Amino acid sequence: MATATITKGLAVVTLIGALSGGLAACGSSAGSSAGTTPAPRPTVTATAPAPGPTQPKADPTKDMAAWVAAGGVDDFNSIGKYLSAMGASPTPGQISALNGAIAKARSHPIPASVDPKGAYGAILDQFQKAATAYQEGDTAAAASEINSTSADMKMLQDEMKAAGFEVSS
Repeated sequence: MATATITKGLAVVTLIGALSGGLAACGSSAGSSAGTTPAPRPTVTATAPAPGPTQPKADPTKDMAAWVAAGGVDDFNSIGKYLSAMGASPTPGQISALNGAIAKARSHPIPASVDPKGAYGAILDQFQKAATAYQEGDTAAAASEINSTSADMKMLQDEMKAAGFEVSS
């Protein structure tokens, strides 16, 4: 489980804990009862502009606190909750719930001051590809997409450390 301690009195933030169970539960056997509803198109997350003379410099601690308060951590961890429940043969309802969780997590992107390389968005892109593979009945491809998030997860942890957060696995 990865955590980040936000300084200045804020509690520990769990970022990746719920995903660990989801990764193990995905399975890779072929064939599923996936529906034919297309996945929502991924949205592009805008990067915050560089601070100008009238715009204050970003504060990673305040930015992260705002992200947590807006439900960003819960949104991200809900993806793992849905992945854990899916197993090797997800139902159309489970796939729809996963798509909804990904969309909700996209609606609260991690602040650019904490994730300047965009690892969070890349992770969500991989989960979206997995959801699409599940819809197409290709559980092996879905499992592969989910497993491919590990490099981006590591990058996100490294970015958080560079921003001054304590991150442990």
